[in-house]
Amino acid sequence: MINKNVFILFYLSIIILLLGIIFFISYGFHKKMKKVLITLNQHNSDSMHLKNILQLQEAMLEISSYMTKINSLNELLDMILKKAIEIIPGAQYGSILVLNEVGLLEFKAIYGFDQELFKLKLKPTECYQWRATSGHFTGPIIIQNIYQLSKDFMTENHYTSMNEMNALDTKSSISAPLLVDGEFFGSINIDSSKTNAFHDDDIKLMAYFADQVTIAIRNHQYYEKILYMSKYDGLTGTINRHYFQEYAKNIIENNKSNKTPVIFVIMDLNNFKIINDKYGHTSGDSVLIFFARAFTAHLAETDFFARYGGDEFIAVFNNCSSEDAAQKMQMIHEDITKRSIVLPYENQEIKCHFSYGMAEYPREETELKNLIHLADLRMYAHKYDYKNIQPEE
Repeated sequence: MINKNVFILFYLSIIILLLGIIFFISYGFHKKMKKVLITLNQHNSDSMHLKNILQLQEAMLEISSYMTKINSLNELLDMILKKAIEIIPGAQYGSILVLNEVGLLEFKAIYGFDQELFKLKLKPTECYQWRATSGHFTGPIIIQNIYQLSKDFMTENHYTSMNEMNALDTKSSISAPLLVDGEFFGSINIDSSKTNAFHDDDIKLMAYFADQVTIAIRNHQYYEKILYMSKYDGLTGTINRHYFQEYAKNIIENNKSNKTPVIFVIMDLNNFKIINDKYGHTSGDSVLIFFARAFTAHLAETDFFARYGGDEFIAVFNNCSSEDAAQKMQMIHEDITKRSIVLPYENQEIKCHFSYGMAEYPREETELKNLIHLADLRMYAHKYDYKNIQPEE
């Protein structure tokens, strides 16, 4: 009986020991598998992160290359937006809004939305960035419940328009402000039809693309400024001498076959140096600006007007006979010389008198330098026919 009980206890001990071993092994295996799974997940996350970094580097190179080749800002913004949607996980739609000259936001690039959005203009306070931060921009933010948020702060007309275009069907968005020299200039928005589609890691990617848009806008502004300076006179806003010469050469080249008459008119302000010496250069600048504005007000769309240098200006009347040009110049001369100019800081009024000379292409000359020389000679001859500028005491 004892031996039987001992035998039973022995087997029970063996079973308990085996169960303990099995439990220990399974517990260790579970812990090991858990570590493996965590490692695999971490590896996948790192792989995805590495993939995003590589894609971002490729995008940086491509965007930088495009910036030197594309003159159209909208085309460049469209390319940046598409790259952002390619790289940011969960991105399906997107838009870039930029302030226009009257302070309203315009859609400059869209992806996945109705093209009618380009016609819509929003107040800055109607954009998600502004609403979510109360105008205190710190960087990209993740926004949920776009539909309700839009309903809370958009005007009824804009809300209805965007809703009809299915632009409010997004469930989540990541939005970054565009800051040029610290001032709000617009926003870039990446959207998804899924809830909680974006995470903190996406904010870093979004910040990069916002920087690229800002650089593109700033470079475009510099480009436009340089382009303007290469064509226009900084004081009067008229075409400058360099661009005029390019234009005049093209006009002559284009008219070689049909021999259409073109009139070149040189103008010079009388006694301009006296004004500068007596009243100062600020007053002299005012006279130049007045003359340029008064003269251009009389020009047709086909006419051309430029500041040739100092107080000299030049005009081109296309498809115009000498007789018609003479009548036109007489009318312009009478209109300008009868007006009074109030000089700044002087409380003084003066009249603006000027002399002019004309030459006709191709009847009189066919070379630009000869046309200008002939018109110049006639302008100096004409100077003595009119009184000089006299201040009205």
